[in-house]
Amino acid sequence: MRNFWWILGVGALVWVGARASAAAVDPLMTAFHATGATPSGYSINDWVEVHSGSSLNQLTQTTAISLHLNGVPVVTKTASYQKVSESETIQGVMTRVISERLNMGATFVVVDRTSSHGFAGLRATQALFQAALRPDGVVHADVNLEGVISGRISDGRQQQIIAAALSAIGASPVNGIRAPGYIADAGQSALITGSDTLEGHLVNIQVAASYNGFLHKTQVYVGTPLITVTY
Repeated sequence: MRNFWWILGVGALVWVGARASAAAVDPLMTAFHATGATPSGYSINDWVEVHSGSSLNQLTQTTAISLHLNGVPVVTKTASYQKVSESETIQGVMTRVISERLNMGATFVVVDRTSSHGFAGLRATQALFQAALRPDGVVHADVNLEGVISGRISDGRQQQIIAAALSAIGASPVNGIRAPGYIADAGQSALITGSDTLEGHLVNIQVAASYNGFLHKTQVYVGTPLITVTY
């Protein structure tokens, strides 16, 4: 599954999202470690709606400076929005800033980082992103943890590790996906501040497992409020 809102750009956002802080990382880590998977990487996507009259270029540059980002601004214009983005990849860690203004007038600033080095730098990244965006308003956050288990495990075992992850932070499954190749459950935990709505249910954690035949490994994902990476 894929977060199609992210692919299409901030202009396609149709959800409120969870107001989150760096503290949300701790229960997410607890849930992940309950799966027994080996950490392989993470992604963090934070965004805020901006109500200032600053230009997109100004917003991008100001945020990039606060993140010590030295990328090249890229301007994109479509029929429905304008966007200025800047990105930089250092030693396998990609950081990106996006400032986007819809034709209806709403303006968003988004920062995201993807790392393939386990969970190193995870807490520091979330704290940095929060500090960069908080002056502009309420920060909404997506955090995704990724890991692997060697070989292919049965559907029953996949379900067991997903249940263990949810149980570790007191969340019961309220929405599930069963499809060829992957299993996922979403739940609500009191340990994570804020929530999103999925098919009428409040959720703030989602856990998924899928087998990757190319790597011959079972991939495990834990995200809040929902998983927003391919799985």
